[in-house]
Amino acid sequence: MIELRGIRKSFGAKEVLKGIDLVIPTGSTTCVIGKSGSGKSVLLKHIVGLLKADAGTVLIDGRDLESLSHAELFSMRKKIGYVFQGAALFDSMTVFDNVVISLVEHGVHDRSILESEARRVLSSVGLLPELTDDGSTAFEREYAILRNKKPSDLSGGMRKRVGVARALVGQPEYIFYDEPTTGLDPVTSQQIDDMIGDLARKLQVTSLVITHDMFSIFNIADNVAMIVDGVVRFQGDVPALRATNDPEVVDFLARYVAEGF
Repeated sequence: MIELRGIRKSFGAKEVLKGIDLVIPTGSTTCVIGKSGSGKSVLLKHIVGLLKADAGTVLIDGRDLESLSHAELFSMRKKIGYVFQGAALFDSMTVFDNVVISLVEHGVHDRSILESEARRVLSSVGLLPELTDDGSTAFEREYAILRNKKPSDLSGGMRKRVGVARALVGQPEYIFYDEPTTGLDPVTSQQIDDMIGDLARKLQVTSLVITHDMFSIFNIADNVAMIVDGVVRFQGDVPALRATNDPEVVDFLARYVAEGF
């Protein structure tokens, strides 16, 4: 379980997080929503230790991140897969090199291990046929083509999937998605939502999704938290979100009423 207690963060004179309290239950998909600039991505960076809170506590598996040594924090991060906004692939690298970069950085250079993991994760995100034990010729042919492509050769949806595949390397317990459907058309966004939901069910991972896309909320969320003015204004499941009378939340959701939600 991930728990945040009283997280505060300022940048200069601007206080972005003003006492965030949030629980992310194990095995669930939790979506964090809020207006642009509300601090959603800043919150995510605190959970992975990329930012240090001015006050408050971040607990992962009951351990306070502040109490961890550099080596312990490094080990904790191995449990986390991070899908960056816009996928953040390295343009000069092939799909294969983008996917296995974390293993290489951790000292894994055995080619058979790297190839096996690339096959597994690229198959998991739907970029290759389902991987089978017999290693079909069709699978290997498609893998050989995909592994050597550059990000510029891929569609927006495919780049997102490669970014997710990279996050799955090492079989993390937690996967964090930062605006996974931003910049995608509705059809591709739905496909990415379906993939996130499928991965959560198949891999039994705890997922945290930072998003402003209400379609995603109603498609994949088990729990929803809304940040308003630097604090969590709402936290609950989707039926509770639909039923809330909180004026801030109702106003945020109002523009989606016409879409049938």
